[in-house]
Amino acid sequence: MLFDGIIVAVISMIVTMIGIPRFIMFFHKKKLGGQPTLEEVKQHASKAGTPTMGGFVFVITSLIVALLAAIIFGKFTSGFITAWWVFAMYAAIGFADDFLKVFRQINEGLSAKQKMLAQIVIGIVSFFIYNHESNSSFLHILGWRFDIGWFFTIFIIIWLVGWSNAVNLTDGIDGLASITVAISLLAYAVIAVASHRYDILLIILAVVGSLLGFFVFNHKPAKIFMGDVGSLALGGFLAIISILLRAEWTLLLIGLIYAIETLSVMLQVTYYKQTGGKRIFRMTPIHHHFELGGFSGKSDGWSEWKIDFAFWGFTAVTSAIALIIYFVV
Repeated sequence: MLFDGIIVAVISMIVTMIGIPRFIMFFHKKKLGGQPTLEEVKQHASKAGTPTMGGFVFVITSLIVALLAAIIFGKFTSGFITAWWVFAMYAAIGFADDFLKVFRQINEGLSAKQKMLAQIVIGIVSFFIYNHESNSSFLHILGWRFDIGWFFTIFIIIWLVGWSNAVNLTDGIDGLASITVAISLLAYAVIAVASHRYDILLIILAVVGSLLGFFVFNHKPAKIFMGDVGSLALGGFLAIISILLRAEWTLLLIGLIYAIETLSVMLQVTYYKQTGGKRIFRMTPIHHHFELGGFSGKSDGWSEWKIDFAFWGFTAVTSAIALIIYFVV
């Protein structure tokens, strides 16, 4: 089954690599606006006009390839449906947001309240789909199971909303989110194999393959960005995968970099309000802090490649630690 999964990943990667250039051509042909650049970060000046919404290609590719594979290999289970649904629906929220920004020229896209409401509704529906599969309210932490009853509904909503937005914040420089999430998903692929959850493995590897294909065009200098359609979908997907594999706690390590990015924003906003305009970081999310020179205050800052490798390496290490603990416990 692992070999079949690798084939699925390769197919997803190839299809994405074929689709992305055509999507870029569509953007240029229609003369659509790209993703807004950050004036505070001089390195981003050259990104103006770069096409966005590339996540639409790798999301659609992953969904179709995974669905066909699940049907062909007889893995069209309720668990697969749950993961597929969450990935698709969080992508739909991101697509709506991106569509308003790019095609309707509404700079703010969906309002924060609209986004949150949509995410909560999908979280509630996801709970009922998940509950239909397992009829369980157990939270799994380091080998122990805790029955949290009705609170499990709230947990799923918080988990999905929180991690979808965390990955969204991480998607700020060329290639950062695509490979970081691919590394996180590979860790869950290992857990899926160990748990004999080949239905979940198929969709994980379909997404990984698509992300690798997308990275060919997303690494510095990026020819396209994934947009909210990609980042929100990936965050929600990581969250539901951790739940389906009964390994929720592992995301606190496997996804630690996304949590740090989110925490940096929360600390910055709180400190700024409490001190009347003072800052902890030069700019948040924290990857921009390093771009602007970090705590040393050097004007040149880190290059995007240096930040990428540092964050990828950090995620690889925390994911390895999570796997070691998972198998030892």
